[in-house]
Amino acid sequence: MINRVLIYDPVPFKGGSKKVMKTILAELPLDIEVWVISNDNDSWYNSCDNNLHFVPLFSPHFLQDKTTGILYFFKHLIYLFSLIFNIIKLKRFTKIIGFSGPNVDFSLYLLTELINIEIIQLIQGDIANSKVAGFGLARAKKVFYLPSAHASILDALKSYSNNDLLNDNMTMADNKYIPFVNGIDCSTIKAKITRNKIGFLWAASLLEWKRIELFLAAISELNSISNDVDKYFANVCYIKPQTKTYVNIDSFDEAKNIHWYVDPKNLNDIRANSSVFISTSQNEPFGLSILESMVAGLAIVIPADNAYWDQHLTDGFDCVKYDPNSIKSLVQALTRLIEEPNFLQEVSHQARNSAQQYCHLDCYSQIIKCIPN
Repeated sequence: MINRVLIYDPVPFKGGSKKVMKTILAELPLDIEVWVISNDNDSWYNSCDNNLHFVPLFSPHFLQDKTTGILYFFKHLIYLFSLIFNIIKLKRFTKIIGFSGPNVDFSLYLLTELINIEIIQLIQGDIANSKVAGFGLARAKKVFYLPSAHASILDALKSYSNNDLLNDNMTMADNKYIPFVNGIDCSTIKAKITRNKIGFLWAASLLEWKRIELFLAAISELNSISNDVDKYFANVCYIKPQTKTYVNIDSFDEAKNIHWYVDPKNLNDIRANSSVFISTSQNEPFGLSILESMVAGLAIVIPADNAYWDQHLTDGFDCVKYDPNSIKSLVQALTRLIEEPNFLQEVSHQARNSAQQYCHLDCYSQIIKCIPN
């Protein structure tokens, strides 16, 4: 059994993938010493207990959002030197875990060209159809992936091998590529507090595919047609990513019944004081915030887009669905929840029941077993 492992995190802002990684690390044997190398100190600060240590990744700010071209490769060369320096300084690790995808974790695979080290890769969303992604996948020891990423993984492997005729059995051996679904430690989530007012919650980053503008437009439309605006309010909890491709919320008109929170430390409390969680993301690979809200006892509103939760939740039973990208359909869904409190309560109750099958110990069991061995 190994007793030291390195977690690689080059993403400069918070997100669901880091929550997943923290949940997994919390279940590792106490005798395993965990080091995190990252350029995002804030995401890991409160997690640094006796067995988890943080070291900074040297990361020039002007390179952090480079995802293609020469500057992308230059960025990962710099990350590679930072990795080598820290591995020498901290003494050699035998295993490194990357959880952001083979393109984002590319420098790990450059490292495998220089030293013999085992890489465990977690994939929690679609990856690029590129030789870079295929290069990483080919060198990873184990790849744990969300089922929604299966097709993109296969495409990347085909691109790397230059063989479009490869099939699943030829490229994704069972002993290396292992599907998983995200789970949750229910003890970390505060239950919903019953309030007279209905609280709508939107919580995500401002990345363009999260579609915050759809939520804000729906609330504005709801305000304009509602007979009693005092029946509800909205909480917006957002993270501003360190990248150019995000929505600028300064351009939106502020509604009096929308409360804004920038990367709130008390998200658990804000969620517990809400009644309904609304997702406006496009084709969300999983949606950890949705699961957290289900555990808290909130009613869930999601687009009918054939993404994970659309496939696993039932409209009118444990969620409410609306037509993707439709303000009108979303407003209708929210209006029904306002006007039918008993329906809201029943959907909330069923959503909480549906969340019970996502225990983190079951969902991450294979990953937790793999890391120490």
